[in-house]
Amino acid sequence: ASIFVSKNCYKAVAAEFHPFHKHDVNVALHLLTTGLGVWGALQLAATVFNVPEAVYVYAGLIALTAPLGTAALHTAFVYACLQVPAVGMSIGTSLESPLELSPMHVCLLAIALGYGLQDLSHYLFAEKTYMGSYIGAKPWMLVVHSIWLMPLVIDSVVFMRFLFLPKLFVSRNRNINVDVANPKACDELRQWINQTVPSTKETTHVWPHKQEATSGPTLALENDAAIMANFRKIFATHHFDIRPVQGMNEIYVTAVGAKTSMSSDAVFYTPHTDGPFWFLPCASMYRVLVGVTPNKMVRTQFNLQHESQNQVLDMYHVIGFDYNRELHFIDHIPGQENKERRSLLKLHFVVYPKGWHWYGNFVANANQTYNTWARGNFLKTLRPAGMYEFAIAWWIWLTTFANYLWEENVGWANMVYILATYAMGPTPFLILTSFRHYGIYMSSFAFRQPEIAHGSLMRDAKLYKTLAMVHMARRILPVISLPQDLPGVLMACAGFLITILATIQLGMVRTYFGSELGFVKPKWIDGFPYNAIPHPMIVGQLLGWGSVLYWFAVREERLTTETITLIGAHMSCYALHMVQEMATSSY
Repeated sequence: ASIFVSKNCYKAVAAEFHPFHKHDVNVALHLLTTGLGVWGALQLAATVFNVPEAVYVYAGLIALTAPLGTAALHTAFVYACLQVPAVGMSIGTSLESPLELSPMHVCLLAIALGYGLQDLSHYLFAEKTYMGSYIGAKPWMLVVHSIWLMPLVIDSVVFMRFLFLPKLFVSRNRNINVDVANPKACDELRQWINQTVPSTKETTHVWPHKQEATSGPTLALENDAAIMANFRKIFATHHFDIRPVQGMNEIYVTAVGAKTSMSSDAVFYTPHTDGPFWFLPCASMYRVLVGVTPNKMVRTQFNLQHESQNQVLDMYHVIGFDYNRELHFIDHIPGQENKERRSLLKLHFVVYPKGWHWYGNFVANANQTYNTWARGNFLKTLRPAGMYEFAIAWWIWLTTFANYLWEENVGWANMVYILATYAMGPTPFLILTSFRHYGIYMSSFAFRQPEIAHGSLMRDAKLYKTLAMVHMARRILPVISLPQDLPGVLMACAGFLITILATIQLGMVRTYFGSELGFVKPKWIDGFPYNAIPHPMIVGQLLGWGSVLYWFAVREERLTTETITLIGAHMSCYALHMVQEMATSSY
């Protein structure tokens, strides 16, 4: 029987195709590269050879053999391809003899580029090609593969990934929180510390790979099954490689409750990130803390997570976080006291795109070089003796504190995004910074797992909401004329006041989906405005912006078309999110 007899045949080929296309970026690029090649083939048939019937047969074949949703999207794609005809072009028009390309040349070039770039994408993301799995034994499958390639790619992008692009708005909790699978290694380190490391008034730092007694247990914990399994929950095997960075590892020992008023130790009690390389894309250096002694007193807090994620690192417990991006600090739990010096092992792992070993080495070396330099300054100022060392200690603390304020309230990644959109020009800047917070709201509400970093969610939503309001204020405030516009202003303020009162009733955590995300227990709110207005948080915004439209656009035409469009877009986004809450809320 023909392989095209039923849709089960398509599903069988799809089951073979998808294991070679697991990497999200590779699949997304396939949409462009395969699309380019198929466009060239369709235009070759329809425009160059003037046989549009071949295109109709191809589209009909896919419609009959692919799943309904895939077939519909593929039909739309074919129609779009036919609307963009191949035309001749000149390359190198500034030269005396430019290269002239006919429509046929353009089509053939598109096919060649599509194929070549598709294979390049597989190489860059360390995924073997589907064609390589059959071409030796079943070369005839190349025809089937070529015919079904575009619907298979559509399948991968839209249905296999469940529209993964909106998830990019979601800030995930990427911290590791687990107990070790090898407690014996912790016991050996504990015994060595208690027998070898003397008590001091400051923290003690030991390099575990410099002595055999600590190197073995450290190596065992580097390869601990529980730690690696937790890593793989965050970083999928088909996306990332992970390896240890031994040059950064250390054993950290402190006296019980020791804290000097101004030394480099004070940094631990100040919210901080450990490294400066937040800007290296698609890679992370992880610091993994392993408790090797009992601890009830010292708590590690994470500023951009919900408070429920704060951890007391007890013996055999593991906390891991991004060395360059995760804000954290330690404090003491009132009423608790450790009977033994708090000691822990600091392990380090570099996480980088699968197969990009050169990049992983670069990230590891950059972080290790910085860590060695910072460690030297840190050790010099554990016990400052003189103005210079006191100045260094203060400098360490001040730069740490400044970075904390910036990261907690703005964020370096947000700064890059805002500057990039600003560089694109006024219109992209306006659009891309006016509506991003709606993407954050709706994506976080829709894609609740894996766990969301609630502090990052609140920071980003408030930042982009503020930017959106600044954009609107620049357009609306100049047209207000008091006292004649006072009624309109009061109407708008009344609407926005409903939102403010709703926020007060819920509190900030519940306002940003704390109940829906599982950080706090559901609670019935019966105070105003919840006892009088359904969905007052959003209804208040709709009333406020509706009042602005009525007073300044309907009653008197004082707003520009652009401003009216912006207000309408804001109201539409709020309405869409309200429908989302009504349709999908758990409560």
